[in-house]
Amino acid sequence: MKQPEAHRTEFFLRYMKRLASICLAGLLPALCYGVLTAWDRDGQHERLQLSLLLLSPTILTLGLAWVLISRRGVSIASDDPDLQAVAKDEFRRLNAMRAFRAAFLIVMVVQLPLAWLLGLRPSTDSLAHMGTFTWFIGAISFLAAFLFFDRD
Repeated sequence: MKQPEAHRTEFFLRYMKRLASICLAGLLPALCYGVLTAWDRDGQHERLQLSLLLLSPTILTLGLAWVLISRRGVSIASDDPDLQAVAKDEFRRLNAMRAFRAAFLIVMVVQLPLAWLLGLRPSTDSLAHMGTFTWFIGAISFLAAFLFFDRD
């Protein structure tokens, strides 16, 4: 199905924003699961951990299905000139760079309290938790900042 050129770039913008929103929604329960796993050593919240563990793939699967259905049969080739124009747009690149800087600042600010809290845990794998939390916090803050800066 062929769309007019003016609507096609808007379609790609909405498509990319939806994918970023779904990734953000899928990462949040995974971070919560990690937090519960790191601090719940007695197994008090085992049901909540299982729910969070199942929630993330469910959100990602349903979100991806929603995005694919919302495309309405429009095929997207990776070498599509409109898609390349949206990906190389100067405003979007500026917003991505702003989001990257904001995520870097958030990760740096969160490192000290996170290291202190994980240092209080009598766990040998605190370093692994620290790296995992850092990655999730960075990814979530980047996606949230990018969606914030890239709004209309």
